Amino acid sequence: MPVTVRRFVVFLLAMLPLIYLLQAVIRVQQGEWNLLGPEPGRAIVFFTGTWAFNLMLATLAVSPTAKHTGWRWLLLHRRMLGLFTFFYASLHLLAYSALLLEWRWMEITQEIIERPYLTLGMLAWLILLPLALTSTKGWQRRLKRRWKSLHKWSYPAAAFMAVHYLLQIRSSWFEPVLYTILVLALLGLRRWPLLQPSKEKFSG
Repeated sequence: MPVTVRRFVVFLLAMLPLIYLLQAVIRVQQGEWNLLGPEPGRAIVFFTGTWAFNLMLATLAVSPTAKHTGWRWLLLHRRMLGLFTFFYASLHLLAYSALLLEWRWMEITQEIIERPYLTLGMLAWLILLPLALTSTKGWQRRLKRRWKSLHKWSYPAAAFMAVHYLLQIRSSWFEPVLYTILVLALLGLRRWPLLQPSKEKFSG
């Protein structure tokens, strides 16, 4: 499959959650009040946060998958997945600020300080911000070796996202724990010597 076609497919797949959400919001506005549940604002916040996490997992999975399968073409799509991670994380932050806190800035600041899960979520977003801004080839040339070191901050960002989710457990613990296990597994694949390819050195 040509690279341009694959990029279009990845872009389309990453856009599908947003398309689904937009059509759901339109349908709610047209009278299907229960489509997003009794609290549509919370549903939107949860949905965007979930997809930010899904795309973070997909981004982290690119290098180990390429390494252990030989599908090096996957590396060409890692940047787009990372940018969509930041995009959905930004939508998540925007939805929380607009729909739950209604732009009450002093309250937003107080919430972030007083609630550890919000603090960690904000830290994750602040880490993703410079990674998104420096994702271009131009920045890669400017930063040289430092670019790779900078983008390794995606690992603590993923860890912060996992704890951000864990700290919100109210009744159902399955999904937060599952996401945390996946993050630990993906980070472990980068360091566990038994899983490193023995014949061919891989850079990714």
